[in-house]
Amino acid sequence: MKKVDSFKISANHPSLPGHFPGNSIVPGVVLLEQLESMLGKHLAGWEVIELIQVKFLSPTLPEQVIEVEIDLNRLYEHKTLSFNLFDVASGQKKVTGKIKCAEHKDG
Repeated sequence: MKKVDSFKISANHPSLPGHFPGNSIVPGVVLLEQLESMLGKHLAGWEVIELIQVKFLSPTLPEQVIEVEIDLNRLYEHKTLSFNLFDVASGQKKVTGKIKCAEHKDG
């Protein structure tokens, strides 16, 4: 696995007030959108086409710094990559999964 980037979701994110009011956690879809955006920056010539497997291991809180790790060993042959999201402060793994990718076709 290779550490490629990090991010945090602001406590002011518009999805948080409705997601466990008074004790907000970051919705999984928000984490996955951020992951997909970051992969777009780091995987030139590739795009995410399917989430094959995603496992949420523990809640992510607003303002936690999340580190993104990816494994590209299967990208070129199998068109898949594995990822992990970790809380930087505790080192706790938050999310793990596999993604199917496709090469951009020049049109």
